[in-house]
Amino acid sequence: MAVYKFKVSFEDYEDINRIIEIKSTQTFLDFHKSILESIGFDDKQMASFYMSNDSWKKGQEITLIDMSDNPENPVPVMAKAKLSQYIIDPHQKIFYVYDFIECWSLLIELVSISVSENPKTKYPAILKSTGLPPKQHDKVQRFGLVNDNEFDEITKNYLTRAEEVSGGISEDEVDEFGLFENGEGGGDEETEPTSDHGPEELN
Repeated sequence: MAVYKFKVSFEDYEDINRIIEIKSTQTFLDFHKSILESIGFDDKQMASFYMSNDSWKKGQEITLIDMSDNPENPVPVMAKAKLSQYIIDPHQKIFYVYDFIECWSLLIELVSISVSENPKTKYPAILKSTGLPPKQHDKVQRFGLVNDNEFDEITKNYLTRAEEVSGGISEDEVDEFGLFENGEGGGDEETEPTSDHGPEELN
């Protein structure tokens, strides 16, 4: 078992980043939740990770819910995909997209690997937060892409499609992912470190 240290940055805001440690045996769902916590976004929207090369070219997709139409070639689902199964490079890059309407894109870089965990740390651990995150629900309307009614209709149609292709979403999944709940966006405050060994600068 190893511990991965990742730098997570907004594609459009390079000065806003987070340092997150996570165990290799944990899942992409654990990582997904930790990223959202670190930037103060809610967990009401769909998301995907894309394993990438050094040029950030998207490769294998790992998604929150399998929405593929081909049952013979299903897309890996975050809850069942462990990081160790997909990390193949000591400098692995991962492209992360949250909310396919707002389309928040984050760049994830593996910056170090530790062979042992800190027994006092609860993983995933947010070690460092730099910069205040943007408003979660500001992007689409700030650029005038849709109005309020159009935004609500797009969201409704997208989630209906998600339910259809996944064969129906159970109450437990609704509780876990909050896909059909309305919620406020994230806050503006920086996230406090959750690791005992505290913030640190990258070399």
